[in-house]
Amino acid sequence: MINRIQRLLVILVSSLLVILAISNLLSTHAVLSNPAKIVVNQVGYLPDRAKIALLVNSKVPSKQIELVNSTNQKVVQVIKPSASQQDDESKDLLQTIDFSQIKQSGNYFLRSGTVQSQPFSIDPHVYQEPINKLLRSYYLQRCGVAINDAITGIRHAPCHINDGTIAHLDGSNPAGKVVPSIGGWHDAGDYGKYVSTTAVTVGRLLSLYELNPSAFSDRQLSIPESGNGISDLLDEMRVGLDWMLPMQRADGAVYRKLSGKKWPPIVAPNEDTQPRFLYGVSTPETAKYAAAMAIAARVYAPKQPAQAKIYLSAAQRAWEYLQLQSTMQVDWVDGDDSGSGKYLASEVDIEPSLKIDQDDRLWAAAELFVTTRQPQYQKYFVQKLPSLPYAIFEWKDPSSLGMVNYLRSVSNNLKRSTPVNPITLQIANKIQDRADAVLQQVKKSGYHLANHQFIWGSNKMTAEEGITLFLAYQITKNPLYLQGAIDQIDYLLGRNPFNQTFVTGVGTKPVQHVHHIFARANKIDIPGLLVGGANSGAQDNIAPKNRGILSYLDDERSYATNEYAIDYNASLIALMSMVANVK
Repeated sequence: MINRIQRLLVILVSSLLVILAISNLLSTHAVLSNPAKIVVNQVGYLPDRAKIALLVNSKVPSKQIELVNSTNQKVVQVIKPSASQQDDESKDLLQTIDFSQIKQSGNYFLRSGTVQSQPFSIDPHVYQEPINKLLRSYYLQRCGVAINDAITGIRHAPCHINDGTIAHLDGSNPAGKVVPSIGGWHDAGDYGKYVSTTAVTVGRLLSLYELNPSAFSDRQLSIPESGNGISDLLDEMRVGLDWMLPMQRADGAVYRKLSGKKWPPIVAPNEDTQPRFLYGVSTPETAKYAAAMAIAARVYAPKQPAQAKIYLSAAQRAWEYLQLQSTMQVDWVDGDDSGSGKYLASEVDIEPSLKIDQDDRLWAAAELFVTTRQPQYQKYFVQKLPSLPYAIFEWKDPSSLGMVNYLRSVSNNLKRSTPVNPITLQIANKIQDRADAVLQQVKKSGYHLANHQFIWGSNKMTAEEGITLFLAYQITKNPLYLQGAIDQIDYLLGRNPFNQTFVTGVGTKPVQHVHHIFARANKIDIPGLLVGGANSGAQDNIAPKNRGILSYLDDERSYATNEYAIDYNASLIALMSMVANVK
């Protein structure tokens, strides 16, 4: 009996070894069958920062790489790449090419034999054009107005001018009541408008403006408001803010979204003529709304004080409503998501933060305190802070921006205060703990990728993890954090397994087939859209499933990996601007 068991174990182990050997052989064959390439940040590099590229899947490890000036075709430097190593996620064989010592501005490419990279620049202002495109895309997403853009040629007649009607009786308003709520920005996949994504977009970008107003001027974006003496970024953020204002009920509660009851066909915005509805209030959205309005109240106060007062009143009424709700409340009924995204806990969005609203309330409390200095907001913030982790800033958990803005408001640009303030120290430690864990992920990844959650919106998560690293650099001045932040920009702008940028109209080889109703309907290219990125779930059944970093496809049908969203853009704009303007 024992001998029989031993023989069975030997057979089992031998079989496993054979399977493992075949798997390794197939993996090696797949790597070697892919053509070699050099992947770079196709936008380029800042002169005084690290410059890293990767040679991918070279059949014979390269011993030298040439950096070539693309203007005169002269070899500027010969670089010895690192030894070849296999990336655990993609199984690609990678050699690191470090040309950080080159600081001369110019246009270049890298070459290894017959393998040549996409062109790129070295320039102190290399991020400015993509930042402008990313920002300007919001104008092209505007709802309720005609678009007739001379720069891109994109145009459509006024759309969704009858927004919107209350979807169902909610205790305050009857079903069918008309609530004029024109404006805002379209969702790419359904033309809906969501308080959750609008609030985090506005919050992220107004906080960025507050950090460095001089980086965002009037006439920067060539939008209709340019030349009015107000920053174009502030003009554009008012589109989102002013749409959200009528989404608030008289009692302070805020409706979650506005959309049709059916998914729109592939038509231009003005051809989507179905009735559109305001769907139920919720405490998470009400809190996010309060936070965004509180930020707006202080940012717009210097130049538009009357409007700032409107925003502050809206924020305070939202907070007062929240004080009457001791637990999370969501007014949702079956059928609310028949033509739009849920933006609540679901079979796809399963994060624990979606089952609570303390994270949303903490963001609101922090921003209201920073704006008003009233103690009731600080009291809530201090009470709840210990129970909440520092996580990436997103609609699922926006608390981290509240922590950062609170910290900035009571310390000197995130520097550790003397004497030590236990609240600010707690926040700084949370940021650094998160950054340390993220930095370990960067070191493990052949592509230096901070985010290893390949789910919906992974590219946004990558940008936000970059911001985490940047904040840790501001706190500690450890250059490894700053390099980790730059690594995330490099990944999103071309140094990735696909040798493409994930932003339309940016880089030599950008994403081209975005899941975007208007772009598909009119067969147009809309510049400055960041797409979602690798998603192992690939819920569209178009992109490859369960392949981690490789679960991505540049296909207009792939809504799970190749759709744009307004909050995705905000994260990349913020990361690039922070790095570009670092002191």
